[in-house]
Amino acid sequence: MLIFFLAGTVLVLAMIIFSRTLWVPSGMIERLSKKKWFQNHWLSGGYLFGINALYFGTTICLLFLPIFTNIPYLHLVLMFLATIVSVFTWSAFSTAWTGSFKNRLKMALTGSSFYLILALIMVIQWVSVKPLYPNEDTFMRALGWMLGFFVSAVAFSVCFIFTAFLGKRSARV
Repeated sequence: MLIFFLAGTVLVLAMIIFSRTLWVPSGMIERLSKKKWFQNHWLSGGYLFGINALYFGTTICLLFLPIFTNIPYLHLVLMFLATIVSVFTWSAFSTAWTGSFKNRLKMALTGSSFYLILALIMVIQWVSVKPLYPNEDTFMRALGWMLGFFVSAVAFSVCFIFTAFLGKRSARV
């Protein structure tokens, strides 16, 4: 488990460091950048919020797949692929969006706030863990909420960094 955590950390840091050289589909960038509504920071941030929610929901649904198969470590592969797809999407959003730095921050905060809300829900659940029956050990449930918070907080941070700081810039206003 620790090896997967460290490998994931190194992968995310490498993606942030080499974000300028990440391949992103140019067709998607062209289509997004030509949309007039996409250059509005609130609309593009809301669109990113919806895409983050869609990716999260799809990943959760796909994580039920290993229950019905005997393929070991399928859940790790699915989570890895979901991370890669998300990072490429965030990079495409960052490249396609143009505007002032202040509006870019608004767009990034609006779009990545899905994971911030999810992290707050995880913290609330984590601190309010109570036994469901007498003498129940709640350690594993609390550990799950804690790991959920950690994953959501990292997703918020990486999404915010990619969309706010790693895109092309116009005037810094």
